[in-house]
Amino acid sequence: MFLPKKSKIIELLGQHAHLVQEAAQILLTISHDWKTIKSSCEKIRELEHQADELVHLISDEIEKTFILPFDKDDLRNLVEQLDDIIDNIEEVVTLLNIYDITKGNAFITEFISLLKQAAILIHNNVLLINQQKLLSDEFVATYKNLHDLESKGDNLHRKILRELFSGKSSTFKIDDLLEIIKWKEIFQTLENTMDRCEDIGITFEKLKVKYR
Repeated sequence: MFLPKKSKIIELLGQHAHLVQEAAQILLTISHDWKTIKSSCEKIRELEHQADELVHLISDEIEKTFILPFDKDDLRNLVEQLDDIIDNIEEVVTLLNIYDITKGNAFITEFISLLKQAAILIHNNVLLINQQKLLSDEFVATYKNLHDLESKGDNLHRKILRELFSGKSSTFKIDDLLEIIKWKEIFQTLENTMDRCEDIGITFEKLKVKYR
């Protein structure tokens, strides 16, 4: 695969992917220490704002760059998918704040841990693109790994829903309908975020085939 030796667009995508990874890490920190939720929410909102600025920068670079590393549509798709992930992470912390969640549980920690693992894989693959290593074993394996993480997220989500609506739970106050609704929306947003991570894995796979 031929890429310009230094592609500003791919470097900016790398910065964007790093913001995704950083936001996922902050979310994981919240799940381990809920006392940090107020300050951590502000940090994630700032990262989401930085990501929006990068989207504009990347879009400008795509339009003005004569020799692009990939087709315009492929680049736009990649940046939109990265932005969807960080937007979803920001939505999770917004829900935690709006619903005044002050205590976590093992389910949310496990779910966010899966998301953090996915964010690391995504960031690493964008770096591999910049290093022109689309055919490396590590790059190729990422699609399967992201698919596996998404499958684990699906299974966990089903387990959580069963417990929420089971009539008995050691984790949730199932006699409190409002609490069930709150947690259902939070976990659905996390599930949607894992879906977006798998989507970008599919994009990586397509790039490998198209630009090999």
